[in-house]
Parts: sequence; structure tokens; C-alpha cells
Amino acid sequence: MCPDCRRRSALIAALAPAISRLSFSSEGLLGMLGLPNEELLQAAKVSDPKEFLRRLEIPLHTKNVPTSLCHHDPDYPEALAQLDCAPAVLHATCTIEHLRELLTRPTVAIVGSREHSDYAHQITLTLARDLATAGVTIISGLNQGVEATAHHSALNAQGHTIAVVPGAPHTPYSRDHPDLHRQILAHGAAVSEFPADFFPVQGWCFIASQRILAALAQIVVIVEAQGKVGALLVAHVAGELGHDVAVLPGRVTDPGGLLTFGLLRDGAYPVARAQDVLDLIYRRVCTVA
Repeated sequence: MCPDCRRRSALIAALAPAISRLSFSSEGLLGMLGLPNEELLQAAKVSDPKEFLRRLEIPLHTKNVPTSLCHHDPDYPEALAQLDCAPAVLHATCTIEHLRELLTRPTVAIVGSREHSDYAHQITLTLARDLATAGVTIISGLNQGVEATAHHSALNAQGHTIAVVPGAPHTPYSRDHPDLHRQILAHGAAVSEFPADFFPVQGWCFIASQRILAALAQIVVIVEAQGKVGALLVAHVAGELGHDVAVLPGRVTDPGGLLTFGLLRDGAYPVARAQDVLDLIYRRVCTVA
């Protein structure tokens, strides 16, 4: 990591409690994360920015996290760099060679609600299994519900998966899925913009992690979205980057049914099985070629 990116990463982590005290929309938070250091300190309402920067502790090593790619590293994901609010550093629990392999494969994010129907659960199991078997890297957020199911299914198929987490990548951020987190560390990777000593996780960190998830995935599949959930932010960011957004159709009377219908109306692709997603991947490959 270059000194400037290391400093920026430490600054974001140090400002976490101050940012959590602010009131903002998801878009407002992402805009804030794109501000230069001095403006970010002002937006976070730090009373003495110069003193804050003087006292800022910048770790020289990233223990328990083998890979830390700064914004200027040639292996820093290209799509992530396209974000106006791109994280200065991406920390990963795997080697750079393994991360490169995971991201060289087709990447599909499967996201959805924590509270989800049996229908969404079964579709997620099948979709993640079949895509992983086909060689796709499954990306999700390790949250309870659809996302944890996607990770489990990919791992059970001996496939590849990346968890984008809102805290230190090597440490479970909640009590929901510690065993799943350990499996991902052993067979896939957890990535985050937050360093190894970052704790505790703040609410806004989940929003911040969703932009990373959207950028790393060539295709985002929304399985079920109830209420104002992060899945819709992921879809928005993915669309801004020119990535494909796909939706599992559901009844409009189901929770979140009108939200997913809105995504379909706005141009998202309807998918019902893994082959539909693989067809989108093939179309992207042919378009690039």
C-alpha cells in the first residue's frame, strides 16, 4: 500500500463512530465517502481536523490479512476503481494469486432479504449451486437469509465464493454465521475496506460494503427484496457501473414484490434458473469480444 492510501484507510476506520452519528441516505453516505480527507473530516463534524489527523494511528502491517491492495496497485479491481467513492484499500483474507483467480472467473452477486420466503431459499440454493458448479464465483454479503444461503450452497458444491463484509475481513462481524465465515476463509475469501483491527462494526459500514459487492460482480441477481434493503442499493450501483442486474420474478403481492417488479420495469433481466444467468455472462463476453 502506498502511504496516502494507507492513511486514507486508517482515516475511514477512525471516523467510523463519528459517521455513525450522522443522518444520511445511502447515496449521501457514498457521496461522503468520496470526499477528500479534509472535506470528509468537516462532513463528519470533527471539531479539530488538524489534531485528529495528527493523532491518527496508521498501522504498518495488516495482521491476519495476507492481501491489501491500494487504489494504485495494478491488481486493484478495475470496476472498483471506477467508483467515485472507491475504497482506498481492499483487504482480502486470501493470497493475491487466489484473489486474482476468484475475480478472473465470471462473478455473480446473489443478494436479497434477511427475512425471506421458502421459495426464495430454494431458488437461491439451486441458483448458487448450479452457477458455482459452472465455474462462476459467487459473491454476497454474508448476511443472514438469502446471502448466507448463497455462500453455503456455493461451498457445498465445492465452488468459489467471496464474502464482502462490513468489518475486519478475518473476523466474524456477528454471531449469525461464524462457522460459515470460517469455511469461506478456508475455501474462498472475505474482503473489506476495513483493516484487521477494525471494531465494532457500525450500521453505515453495511451500506459501504454494498458498493464494493456491486463493483466486484459482473452480474447482480436480486432474489427477494423486502422493504428498503441493501439489495436495491447494490442494484443501483451495479447499474451505474454498467453491470447487468437480474431479478427473480415473484408475485407483486409478496413482501418486496413491487420493488422487484420496479427493477424489472426499469430494465433488469428476469431470471429463473442458472442457465438464464449463464446466458447473460455469455452475452457480456460476446459484447466485449
